[in-house]
Amino acid sequence: MADITIEKIKQDLETAAYVDRLLPAVRAPKYRCCMPDIIYTPQEIVFMDKRPLKVRPNQEQISLWEQVMLEWLPILSVDERRLVWKRANRIPWKLLCREFGVSRQMLALRHEKALIKIQYGCLKCH
Repeated sequence: MADITIEKIKQDLETAAYVDRLLPAVRAPKYRCCMPDIIYTPQEIVFMDKRPLKVRPNQEQISLWEQVMLEWLPILSVDERRLVWKRANRIPWKLLCREFGVSRQMLALRHEKALIKIQYGCLKCH
């Protein structure tokens, strides 16, 4: 962990953003239905539409997501956190410039400073 680079941090942030999209949403529990289950015949099963396979993150991806959320992002200020997370989600620079009200060069500089702050925080903790 001592040789963590800015590129590795960027890659891990993008992976964490991808995992965040794959995780199921937090919802209130639903009511249970007391109706009996429907039993289908084999012929009905053959003619049914197949449900698409849901992609779920594996344990390594979830642990990386937890590391980013619980260790890396709390190091940053709120604006830096928003900027880094939106760049990890590949929001275009042009939209970020409008949102933050600064030029692209200034925004890129702030992004690099935030990544360096994460790198320093990782080296300091480990």
